[in-house]
Amino acid sequence: MTPTLRTKTSEKEKAMSDKRVKDVMTHLVVTAHPEDSVHDIAGALARNAISGAPVVKDGRVVGVITEADLLVAVSPPVPVSRRLTVLDFISMIGRAKPMKDPRAASVGDAMTHSVITIRPTDSIWKAAAMMDRFGVKRLPVTDEDDALLGILSRADLVRAMGRDDAEIAAEVRSTVEVLGPDVFEDLETTCVDGVVTLAGMADRRSTRDIAVRIAMRVPGVTAIKDRLDYIADDDKISLPPRHDNPWAAARR
Repeated sequence: MTPTLRTKTSEKEKAMSDKRVKDVMTHLVVTAHPEDSVHDIAGALARNAISGAPVVKDGRVVGVITEADLLVAVSPPVPVSRRLTVLDFISMIGRAKPMKDPRAASVGDAMTHSVITIRPTDSIWKAAAMMDRFGVKRLPVTDEDDALLGILSRADLVRAMGRDDAEIAAEVRSTVEVLGPDVFEDLETTCVDGVVTLAGMADRRSTRDIAVRIAMRVPGVTAIKDRLDYIADDDKISLPPRHDNPWAAARR
């Protein structure tokens, strides 16, 4: 039996485990098609200031094209018998003859076929771990049929994990207030280093519990300090006894 590798989860990871990729991913994605030319996709990457893009065919992700792939496509590496230094690499690129006309080379020829993707419902901590493990800067977000839904970059994760406290507090308040305009009295939301304090009075215990749960889903929140009180404890409300005969109540 293959042993299962278990890693210790930090308190911050536990607190943010319900943050989902769909909440922070970028929906507008620069994509390439396998038949696109290397020259054209290089221009697209440069114009959008990105270093790579998913390759999509018939709506499905079939590969990824990066700046490194483009360099290899037009300038194959020179065989060497020792480890290259940065200066060696720069010199090699300058001396190497193009493998083919970059306008003729296709994305399908140059792309990396092995693609690491992530689902929109996965946690952002899983995404961060995958980026670190595989050494990639972005993950295509796909559904169960490998259809492209968006892209998740390191920058997206950084923004989600390191947002301004005032911005987090404001979003928590607006998120909690969707429960209704009259369910809270003197609602206060404050945030310090990602830790949000909810204070005030809720109309009932269930409202308080729901408010705490949805506040934890706001990107950037690392923990919640619950200072919300409530007026009615609806957790103790008992339902009338159930009759085996559904017509019993009607006969009374």
